[in-house]
Amino acid sequence: MFTLFFRGAILYIAMIITMRALGKRQLGEFQPYELAMTILLADVISAPMESVATPLMHGLLPVAAMFTVHGIISLASMKWDRFRAIVSGKPTVVVTRGKIDQRELDRLCLSLSDLLEGLRGAGFMNPSEVGTAVVEANGSISAFADGSTRSPRNSEMNIDPGYEGLPLMLVTDGKIQPGNLARSGQDEAWLRNLLSSEGHRPEDIYLAVLDTQGVLTLQLRRGDTVRIQAMDPSKVVW
Repeated sequence: MFTLFFRGAILYIAMIITMRALGKRQLGEFQPYELAMTILLADVISAPMESVATPLMHGLLPVAAMFTVHGIISLASMKWDRFRAIVSGKPTVVVTRGKIDQRELDRLCLSLSDLLEGLRGAGFMNPSEVGTAVVEANGSISAFADGSTRSPRNSEMNIDPGYEGLPLMLVTDGKIQPGNLARSGQDEAWLRNLLSSEGHRPEDIYLAVLDTQGVLTLQLRRGDTVRIQAMDPSKVVW
């Protein structure tokens, strides 16, 4: 029984390491050769996991082989564009100025319903509002608004909203995050003093987020939300 448990743990760890090496988190992000590897990986590992009679190396060696082949294909794809186009495909324009390219849809074996679903997912209810839509190499659909229907940009309206960067989570579930606090250019004493002046402790806070405008938004455990101008926007350093 212990042997079966031990084998299962080893094979599971090997699979996790291999999957992490792919560098992708969602199935839709896989290239065709990566998806094929994932399917084969599960099948290869299942045999030695189910039967003690099957040598453990019969599962580990194929995993190592697939990992090596994947690395070779990935390196070749980065070096040669033509090779990448063969193994991964290339982006295809399927909508131009609101007009759907039926030939490209047929070539990609993509139905009109699938295209419309992808456009809705990108925020377009009507294909006529789409300036360009592209089926990416991984099968996802990217769509961009037509110039006459998209919202005007701030630059076109001479509006400067200021710098908008990634907010920093300073407190999560009552725990101070020292790494993010250091990125903000502040220290724990500063944060505790700021919270204390508002009558709060880190332990009372479910989430504290500092944005690039210097505003600290607190979501308290009891459900209330509090906003504090914690920093001068001109002193934001991240």
